[in-house]
Amino acid sequence: MPRKPATEEQREASRRQLQAAASSLYADVGASGVSARAIADRAGVSVGTIYSYFGSLQGLMQSLWMQPLERINARLTLIARAATDPVERIRKLLEAYVEVATGAPELFRGAFLFVRPESLEKPPRAAPDTAVFYALLIAAIAEGQAEGRVRAGDPGQLAQLAWAAVHGSLALPVNFDRLALETGQTIAAAMIPVIVDSLAPSGATGSAL
Repeated sequence: MPRKPATEEQREASRRQLQAAASSLYADVGASGVSARAIADRAGVSVGTIYSYFGSLQGLMQSLWMQPLERINARLTLIARAATDPVERIRKLLEAYVEVATGAPELFRGAFLFVRPESLEKPPRAAPDTAVFYALLIAAIAEGQAEGRVRAGDPGQLAQLAWAAVHGSLALPVNFDRLALETGQTIAAAMIPVIVDSLAPSGATGSAL
């Protein structure tokens, strides 16, 4: 007698079981210890189950961060809509990025500081503006340029530079934890006005924007 197909509730329970196993493995051994076999063993299922439910090991790992990221993206969008001044919007978005890093450190480490081990296949590269934070920065910079309050240049490149500066500030003490550096939150808070000032037109300052 053929086996009855799993119900949607059973499939969702299996997905959650795999996600819990992947999350606990990542927490225990870090990215370098993550493999399909290790996750399957921890979940008590076959390796093929991972591919059946998530398509790939990469798909499973990405699923761990998708729902939290969707909530963050919704929050960033609301912040952008509330700040009608484009320069203030840039500042607010950068501050929100820091708040995510400090308010949800595990999420930030997993989704934003994740270093892909060799055991994980590389996903197809998407256009940068598919990242909500980046797209919102581009829009704010372009609007500021239209008003003559942000310096000339490719908005995408300027957005990448701003993102790199605040992200690097947060990552520095994580990547060099053997050094007695200030906290990422402290470094990033001091970096944000520097970023905003750097986006000002030649001869202007952040306080004059």
